[in-house]
Amino acid sequence: MLPTPTALPVTMGDFRPPVVVEEALEPGNHVLLHTDGVTDARSSRGEPFGVDRLTDFTLRALADNRPLPETARRLVHAILAGQDDTLTDDATLIMLRWNGPAH
Repeated sequence: MLPTPTALPVTMGDFRPPVVVEEALEPGNHVLLHTDGVTDARSSRGEPFGVDRLTDFTLRALADNRPLPETARRLVHAILAGQDDTLTDDATLIMLRWNGPAH
């Protein structure tokens, strides 16, 4: 997990430039991008899915060597299951594996 501030990729009328963070990736590194609809998803008891749960779920799935499409599918199902299969906010995630050259 990269220590970055929360920032929108476009200013959306805020007039502040977006925060740009750079990280060198090595072959085999994984990247998970998500909107706040993923971490803010709440159960019927009001508990958020949260960053810790998202991180734990993803790390366990990667440790099991699951293919990224299967990991993403299971993650989406876990988010939906926690909300009785109904999203209350937009929820987007992108998972990728860097297979390019080393930095």
